[in-house]
Amino acid sequence: MMRHPEGPEKGRAVNVKLTLSSQQLTKEELQHLIQSIRDCEQESFPDKEISIWIEVPELTRSECAEILTSIKPSYKYGPQVVELKGSED
Repeated sequence: MMRHPEGPEKGRAVNVKLTLSSQQLTKEELQHLIQSIRDCEQESFPDKEISIWIEVPELTRSECAEILTSIKPSYKYGPQVVELKGSED
């Protein structure tokens, strides 16, 4: 299959869902993973707006907000921390 150099169709968005799961990451390792994803995204796709959704039921809302606000450069929209049903801060 040949890939068009400007993507599937110029100007058309592609939805991608990526799921990562680990019960072994510490809070600091999670922050490092998210920062690494952000760094790669900025290097590889500097002209694209990418958002991520992260679920970490083990952490409080304030811990999640702390991790997300540490990511640089900041995302255009966010961070937005929502409480999942049944979770507590």
